[in-house]
This record gives sequence, C-alpha cells and structure tokens, in this order.
Amino acid sequence: MTKFKIRFLVVLLFSLLHTGNAQIKKTGVPFITNYSPKSYKAASENWDVLQDSKGMMFFANHFGILQFDGVRWNIVTQPENKSMVRSLAIDAKDKIYVGAQGDFGYAVQLPNGQYKYTSLVKLLPTANRNFGDVLHTVIRNKEVIFFSKEGLFVYKDNKIKVIRPASTFDEFFEVNKVIYVSDNVKGLLKFNGNVLEPLPNSKQFIGLKIKKIFETKNGLVVLTQKDGLFVYKNNQLKNFVTEADYLLKQNQISTGALLSDGYFGIGTRQSGLVVLDSEGKLIQHINKQMGLQHDYVTNLKTDKEGNLWVTLKEGISLIQISSPLSKILDASNSETKIYCSQIYENKLYIATDNGLFWLDWNAYKNGKRENVHFQHISGMSENVWNIGIFGGSLLAFEKNGIFEIKGTSTKLLAKIDGAWQGVIVPNRPDLLLVGGYTGLYLLKRINGSWVYQNKIKGFEESSRVMVTDNDAVWIAHGYKGIFKIKFNKNFDAVWSTEFYNRENGFPSSLFLNTFQIDHQILFGTTKGVYKLDKKTNKMIPDAVFTKYLGMDSHIRLLKEDNQNNIWYVSGENTGKISRKKTGHFDVEELPFRKLRYLYIPGFENIQTTATGDVFFGTQEGLIHYNNTKGKSYQTKYKSIIAEVKCIFPKDSLLFSSRYDVLPTNSEGDDTLFPVLAYSNNALHFSFASLYYDEADATKYEYWLEGFEPKWSDWSLQTEKEYTNLPENSYVFHVRAKNIYDVVSEEAVFRFEISPPWYRTSWAYLLYVLLFFGLLYAIVRYQKNLAEREKAQLILNQEKELLRNRAELNEQKLALEQQNTIIMRENLEATITLKNVKVASNTVNLIHLNEILLSIKELISEIKKEKEAAISFSLLTKINRIIDHELQGDQHWNEFEEIFNQLHDNFMQRLKNSFPELTPRDMRLCAYLRMNFNTKEIAPLLGISVRGVEDTRYRIRKKLQLSSDANITEFILNF
Repeated sequence: MTKFKIRFLVVLLFSLLHTGNAQIKKTGVPFITNYSPKSYKAASENWDVLQDSKGMMFFANHFGILQFDGVRWNIVTQPENKSMVRSLAIDAKDKIYVGAQGDFGYAVQLPNGQYKYTSLVKLLPTANRNFGDVLHTVIRNKEVIFFSKEGLFVYKDNKIKVIRPASTFDEFFEVNKVIYVSDNVKGLLKFNGNVLEPLPNSKQFIGLKIKKIFETKNGLVVLTQKDGLFVYKNNQLKNFVTEADYLLKQNQISTGALLSDGYFGIGTRQSGLVVLDSEGKLIQHINKQMGLQHDYVTNLKTDKEGNLWVTLKEGISLIQISSPLSKILDASNSETKIYCSQIYENKLYIATDNGLFWLDWNAYKNGKRENVHFQHISGMSENVWNIGIFGGSLLAFEKNGIFEIKGTSTKLLAKIDGAWQGVIVPNRPDLLLVGGYTGLYLLKRINGSWVYQNKIKGFEESSRVMVTDNDAVWIAHGYKGIFKIKFNKNFDAVWSTEFYNRENGFPSSLFLNTFQIDHQILFGTTKGVYKLDKKTNKMIPDAVFTKYLGMDSHIRLLKEDNQNNIWYVSGENTGKISRKKTGHFDVEELPFRKLRYLYIPGFENIQTTATGDVFFGTQEGLIHYNNTKGKSYQTKYKSIIAEVKCIFPKDSLLFSSRYDVLPTNSEGDDTLFPVLAYSNNALHFSFASLYYDEADATKYEYWLEGFEPKWSDWSLQTEKEYTNLPENSYVFHVRAKNIYDVVSEEAVFRFEISPPWYRTSWAYLLYVLLFFGLLYAIVRYQKNLAEREKAQLILNQEKELLRNRAELNEQKLALEQQNTIIMRENLEATITLKNVKVASNTVNLIHLNEILLSIKELISEIKKEKEAAISFSLLTKINRIIDHELQGDQHWNEFEEIFNQLHDNFMQRLKNSFPELTPRDMRLCAYLRMNFNTKEIAPLLGISVRGVEDTRYRIRKKLQLSSDANITEFILNF
C-alpha cells in the first residue's frame, strides 16, 4: 500500500499542470532541443504531454498516442475510431486515460509491450454519444473527468455521469484539485462533484476566452486569449498588469503552466513561450527567433528533471529551464564561433570569427530583449582573437592588427601581421606587450592612450599564449615548447631566452599552455599541470593540481576569478575549483557537462565578472552561467528495453510498444518470459534511458547473463544483436549513464532458448533407448559372433592339430631320413677312414717289414764279416737307415693329410695363425690334439721325454700363452 501511495504521489507531482520543480534563468536563452515531425514520424500537431512513473514521455498526437523514450519515437495506440488524440491523463498504475475526437477511454500496457486501448463510450447512452473533441482529461480522487464543449463526462466505478451545458462549454480548468468550467452563458462555474455551480459574479467572465487559471497567494490568476491577465480575488475580477501585456494581447495566449518559484509559463499562438514572475515581470521570451521551432504553443508540462516540454502546432520542443547554463544569442550570432568576451562600460563585447560585436548588457540582463541585439562594430570583419581591458581602455587583437574600441567604433593602433593578445609588462603599467603571429610588439600608454612603439628584436615565434611574472614573459608555443624571455631596459630587444620542452621534464613538447594562478606560473600539458622546479630548472608535476585534476588529462585552460575560484578545462571537462577557509578545495564539474565538445580547440575561453556572471566562448555561441539557482544532477532514472525481436525469421517481435505489431487480444500474465525455439536463437535488443537532458550523450552498458561473463564497456550504442545462442536460460541486462555520470536502474529481459529437437529431453530419452537397443543388438551380435568364432576356432584348432600332427610326422620322417643319411655318411666316413688307416697301416707295415728285412740282411752280413771295421760300418748304415725313417717326411705327410681331414684342417689353421712354428712343433701340436701324453709323444718324435718338455715350452712361448695356461686345452679348443 505504501509503495502504491508513493507511485501515485510521484505521478501526481510530475503530471499536473500547476506542479514542477523547474527553474528558469532570466539571463540568456535556455538550451532547447527541437523534435520535428520528420524526426518523430507522426503528425505535426501535438496537444498534450505527460510522463509515466518510469519516466516515459507520451504526447497527444493527431495520429494517436506518441511515445518517446529518449531515443525512439513510436505511435503506441489509437482510439477505437482512429481519431486524433487531444488530451491525456495517467493514474498511479500507469493506466493512460485518453480524450479523443468523439471518443474517450484508456490504454494499458501488456506484458509484451503493446498498449491496448479500451473505449468507454459504449458505457454512454446512445443519445449522449454525439460529442466533439475531448479537450481535457483529468483524474481526481477515484474519478476521471473527460471534458468536451458538449458535456462533462465523469467516469467512476465503470459508470459514466454526463453533465450537459446550458448552451456550450468554453473551457475547462483544474486548479489544485478544484474543477472550473467556463460556460458561454453562465460564466465561470465550479464543479462540486455532482453539479456545476456559478462563482460569485461569475458572469463577469463571460466573453473573456479563458485559457488557464492559476491559484496564487493573491487569488486566482486568469489567463485570457486576447485580453491579457486578470486576478480574481474577493469575488472581483481585476486586470493584472505585466511587462508583457502588449506581447500577450497581440499574440494571443493559448495555454499556460505554473512553474517553480511562482513563475508563470504562458504559451501563445503567435510568439512562442513567455515566462513571467509572480509580479508580472518578464523573465523569458522564447520564440522561433530564439530557437523554438514554431511560435504556436499548444501545451506545457514539466518532467521530473525540471525540463519543460512544449507541444507545438508543428513539432515538440524540450526547454532545459532548470539548467544554470544558457545561451547569449539572437538571430544574428546563433552560429558564430566565440573566441573571447568582455563586459566594458555596460556593453557585452564578443570576439568572433566574423568580427567584433556588442550589445547593451544591462538591458539584456534585465529581460528587455525585444530591441536588444548584437551589433557589428565596423572596421573589424576578420577573426578577432582576443579582447581585454588595459589601463582602462578596451583593446581588440585581430588578424590585421591592434585596435582600440571606443563605444561602438574602433581605432587602429598598429597594423601588424596578426595579433593574438596583450599583457601588461610587470612593474610597468604603461607598457603593453602584444603577442603576434611572428613575434612580439610593444605599446606604450601616453596621455591616456596606447601608442605603438616597435617590434621587439630577437624573437620571431608565434606568441598566442603569454603570461608574465616579475622579470620575464612566458610564451607557450603549441608545437614546440615554452619560452622564457627577458628584455633589455629599453624593451626593444630580447636580452635572454630559455627554452623548455620534453627534454626539460614535460611529458610532451606538444600542446603546452602557460597560466598564472595565485602569482605562480603553471603549465598545462597533456598529462596534468606542471611547474618549474627552480633548484633543478626542470618541470615537475604540481602536487595540488595533480591531486584534484590528476595526470591523465590535457589541461587546456586554467583561469582565476576575483572570488579566488579557479576555472579549468581539462580534457573535455570544464570545472571550477573553489578554495575553502580550511585550505582545501572543492571541485565542481557537473553543471558544465553540456560544454563538452563545444569549445574551439586551442581557443578555450572563460570570462568571469565581479557579479558572478561567467561566460564560455564556444563553437555554438556565447554560453552564460550563474549558480544562483542550483540544479539537482543526481536524479534517479530508469533504463528500458524498448524492443526485442528475433532476427530469423525477419522482424519476429517478442516485445515492442509499437502500435499493432503484436497481439493485444489478452493481457496474460504480468511478466513476459518467452521460450524460443532453437531456430530463433538470434536476437536483437533495442534499449534507451528515460533521461532527456543531452540524451544523445547518454552511454550504455549491457550484459547477457548466461552467455557473457561480464558487462560490456560503456558506449553510445542503443542496440545489441546476438546470434547462434546455445540453448540456455538468459537474462539481458542494460543500464545507462547520463552526462552527469549518474547510472540508471537497470532493465532486464528474461528468455529461454530451447534446444534443437535433437538435444531435447525426449531426444535424449530416445538416444538412451536407442543406445541400450544398440547395445543389446551389439551384445547379441557379439555373442553370436563369439559363438561362431568359438566353433570356427575349435574347427580350426582341430584342423591345425591335424595339420601339425601331419607336419610333425613329416618332420619326424624327414629327421629320421636325415639321421639315416647322416649315419650312413658317418659310417661311410668311418669306413673310409678305417680303410685309409688300414691302408696306411698296411703300407707302414710293409715299409716297416722292408726296413726290418734290410736291417736283417745287414745283421746277416755283420755275422759273415769278421772284421770290426766292416761291422761298424754296417752298424752305422743301420743307424742311418733308422734315423732316415725317423726323420723322414713321407709318412708324416700322409699322416698330416689324414689328420686335417679328421680335425677340420687343424694343421693349416694353426700354421696360418702361428707361422713361426717348425714342422716338429706342428707334429707335437698334432699329437697333443690327439691327446697323447709326453711319454707317448717322445718315441713318435724320436726324442726323449725331456726333449718333449723342452719342445712344449718353446711352443708355449710361440703361442704366447701365460704360465698358468694349459697348452693341451688350448690345442684341443683351437
């Protein structure tokens, strides 16, 4: 219940005519944003305006209810008879009551964004359904009143009460919940809930064509179409004389609104908007010449930010009356670039790219602007770069030279090749140093006038930015660096020059500026404020300004005013640093956010006055600031999701307020949570913020929860598209940040992407069933396959066994055959060997028998011979025969041949390996291989056992055997 009451109060506060927190300056023209019929794409005429609890703006347009969210315009619904909408009202639940031509009813928003209109005319008796335009719709207590000239229709509890006029009604007014009706016969009537009762002396109102009534402490202020203003007090109607009487009577009042501070906002038919204070003094007159796109005002309303919405005969205008900034302009300078401004002798001078202009500042500031315009000063039509007061004289520095301004005329002081600005020489108030395109010039004040002296020698650089300290002049060159210059005593030549750039401590040599703040020389760089360290003669960051302005921005301007405030332009931000008694500083930037991107690069200019007026020279004219009336910059506001659509199929809308693009046949649930098919997994979101001050500069960040890990970066983008979203539940978030860095409440849109049919639960169930079916089939198949393979394996094994047995039998038979062959061959070799041995033994036996026979014959001869000498000779012969046989090789050769056959060519291998072996050594080795012992070898070699051992020793050395090696084993293994 409490929440409901709060919403009702909020809506009530910002929707009624007599309420609003708007403040409007008297000086200058407020910032105006014009919306033409081409921009909102609807009919040119608009008759009413309201704002709902979220902040959405609605307008009564000829084509229907026109909605604006700060980014997009849409017709959201139309009356049942498709007629023009003339009046609107809204309740605490954001139900919009609509007055149209021959129809009235209400519109509510459905969960899908659509507005559904319901006509209430069907509740009327048929006889009362013939009426014209419903000019006013108001909500009072629990009833809604629809007003037309043919009758008053009171809607309550789904019933309508009709109150008819005696003739015709003229106009309808709601003043602090009191209803007044102007009757062409009875005058001004008051509605008491059931009937209309005339006011005392009500007939004095007949014929006045009343357009608006305000309640003030002095009585009812009555606005009439052609007769100006009246005050009704103590039952008497008296003229209310104002400063705008002639203007209002001549241009006809059409409507009005009560603004803050008791100001009257009055719309006219032929001259735009007039603002009066409670005493009738003219505060503002804003017409087409001052920026309003049409002079016929149909209605006025203020929104919750204090902006004034003006509906016009052609278009809609938003006037930012609560801003402390305004434009000093008229038709002559609305598109002029301002390089400098100066108030001198009650005149405001502006230096522009088209020359020098002036206007009567006192008259302009006091609101007398009808005949106050900027006037061009003849003789100066080129770029005027600077103007300033020096020694009581106003000087202008122009492309063609230096001029003195006297009232509305000029005097050329020096014709030079371009002058930028001038500064007084320290301790010499009679000398003026002028920075020019190609160096420095000197002027001297003689008898109250400035007289050109000479060009100063020794310096030829462009000197656009200059400041002075006690003994030097500092000159900033934007593309080179900083020059510190000292002059000789006569000021006709440069005595010394010091140069500072990046090598001397600056972060860069580009875009340097120099300023004098509190008698200290400071330097603006691309990385904060710097100063000179006199000990090291190097540039270092200034600690104070670093604390408040940081080191990340380009310091384009620092300027001190007479109230010890420091004005600055840092990057794109303008601000004011105020000194406190405690020594601390307050930094204020928010009121100046509108100035972003308006300055002329390199020619930033802020001019302050003793009265608190501050002027900013920009590309869009001269802008005025006065902080006498504050504006709240921390207003809460909402972001909205304007439209959601699926990209495929094309323009398949899910949520939209555009008229008749989605079904409105049922209201459904209070929330919208669409579940989309996978084929609709590409979505497009359009969003906006319900904050209308510099809406084009509002930034947004978004986040698709369920798809993205974090918020996006801030950008000016008001649309976002997603494609190929996987199946999931999603929440799209969006929030805005206005030019004052206030972040809005976020808007969300929840939706779900269904999986494709092949990833649904039924599909997965089918996949499980198919899997188990396939698994069963595979198992059955594998089982059958295993059984077949097992049977085949057994069969194969049996075959393999039979084959192996056959192969084994064949191998056994082959082996037996091979063994038989080998045995036969061995037997044959043995027989052959034995035959050889038998043959050899036979030969040896025969040879031995022959030897023995020879020896026997010789012995017989010894017996026959008696002589000893002959017997000795015969014995010697016998001994020689025996030695010959023992040493003969014939038998050995036969033995060696047989031995090699039996022992794998042993003798040849041994001889090749050890060529130093003698034949006797070879024989001994052969006998050792035959495993003969020493005693058996001795008679074979015909030597003693000792001789055999000696021979073995010699062979061991030739075979290079160690002492512990066995020669017999070596021979056997060789």
